[in-house]
Amino acid sequence: MAFAITQTCCNDASCVTVCPVNCIHPTPDEPDFGRTEMLYIDPASCIDCGACADACPVDAIVPVDVLSGSMTAYAELNAAYYADRAADRAADRAADRAAGRDPVAEAADPAPNFHPWSPPVFARDVPSDMTPLDVAVVGTGPAGMYAVEDLLLHTNARVTLIDRLSVPGGLVRYGVAPDHPSTKKIGETFARFHKHPRLRRKLGVEVGTDVTVDDLSARYDAVLYAVGASSARALGIDGEDLSGSVAATTVVGWYNGHPDVPADAVDLSDERVAVVGNGNVALDVARILTADPDELAHTPIAPHALRRLRSSRVREVVLLGRR
Repeated sequence: MAFAITQTCCNDASCVTVCPVNCIHPTPDEPDFGRTEMLYIDPASCIDCGACADACPVDAIVPVDVLSGSMTAYAELNAAYYADRAADRAADRAADRAAGRDPVAEAADPAPNFHPWSPPVFARDVPSDMTPLDVAVVGTGPAGMYAVEDLLLHTNARVTLIDRLSVPGGLVRYGVAPDHPSTKKIGETFARFHKHPRLRRKLGVEVGTDVTVDDLSARYDAVLYAVGASSARALGIDGEDLSGSVAATTVVGWYNGHPDVPADAVDLSDERVAVVGNGNVALDVARILTADPDELAHTPIAPHALRRLRSSRVREVVLLGRR
């Protein structure tokens, strides 16, 4: 039995790092990395250790024998990637022979590259006795945490993580729909860095109120601002300031329990709701407003939102798309 990578692959290569037999491609040092839709596991090399599944932050890696329905196609997609690579190599060898050149190695692909089980080690291009930099990262959402991860794994910097809210997470906590647990799961990967010995957290600290930009610049060698927009952009149309017209950021914050959004921010006393836009957030809003509250009860949806959805009079949601 082998494992297969499925459609929720995030392409961050966490699985590549932990694979002991180098059977997941393309790797970050290969030309196709970032160009393929996802990463792929070679079924001929996989030793069924499960390390990749444990490391995957979005639960995209599963055993082939538990795939069912439309998901079974991913076993074939993973295998096909390696079949195509083998065909390309065979064509290259044939072209070399036809041109009178020494063909590329005729032998089968080299054996898996076993490496020891140990945390990844990253070479640093600074002297070991150089004083570590002090870096502040403002924002605990995905952008901030990816920056923190890179700083802690690839440098010897000391990192201070700052957020104006009392709990970390940013968009992972307050921007992802509650019925998308696989996407929210990336928060667990980020959370492991919160206990890193070179990281300190300063929560409930607002830049511009509790501390100034100049204060941070004077205190730290570098400051990274990884914060999102604090307010929604206006559409510039008549009536958008009327009662009952709210920004999507407000609705998303409402059903995720964002502390800045009051429990009564969304009025569901009418039968029809119009959502301007047809992107991911618009579909999230439409889905939550029309979902069975009993199904949402098993998600981390805010209790006040669930109560209001149970008494909602909404029977129709209209999506308005510009394109």
